[in-house]
Amino acid sequence: MAKERVNITVDKDKLDEFYRLATKKGIKFSTWVNAKLDEFLEEEQMIEEYRMKKRSEK
Repeated sequence: MAKERVNITVDKDKLDEFYRLATKKGIKFSTWVNAKLDEFLEEEQMIEEYRMKKRSEK
């Protein structure tokens, strides 16, 4: 899978807290962001499929 670099803006205090907690578990920021993107996409695809199914039932 191809990766693309992007710049994002996050709250410094929240990022510092994330690093403090995540490094204890060996989690990297980019890995976590990718996991959250996967979760979001999966949820949105399920919602789309549900809506399409409901429309076809009418």
